[in-house]
Amino acid sequence: MEKFKTLDAFYAHQSGDTKAQVDALRQVILSAEPRLAETLKWNAPNFVFEGEDRLTMNLMNKEGKVKLILHRGAVTKEDKKAVPVMTDPTGLIAWNSNIRGTITFDSLQHVHQVREQLTALVRDWLSISV
Repeated sequence: MEKFKTLDAFYAHQSGDTKAQVDALRQVILSAEPRLAETLKWNAPNFVFEGEDRLTMNLMNKEGKVKLILHRGAVTKEDKKAVPVMTDPTGLIAWNSNIRGTITFDSLQHVHQVREQLTALVRDWLSISV
């Protein structure tokens, strides 16, 4: 696995459907909240809101899928048995704990199909303060 030192290096290395999905997700995320800062975390794009890591893409997983992790960074303690801090009327989020969930995308078409729902979820997620 190649270790990227910059976002530019990461994006230059992407290709095919993965690149298209990542690009489409970036557009949705950044248009949902223009104040987000984009960084590199876990060897993938990460989005920081008000000084806290909140959204990170996961491209290195067993399924080979593009995933978006909604989280509260490393400071806030999570409870894997607690109820999620946010309601997801779309059913897109698979909750891993009360403050960490995963949205998995099957294709670029899937990203486009859920664009409006994803925009609302990102806005709702960023409005949560725990």
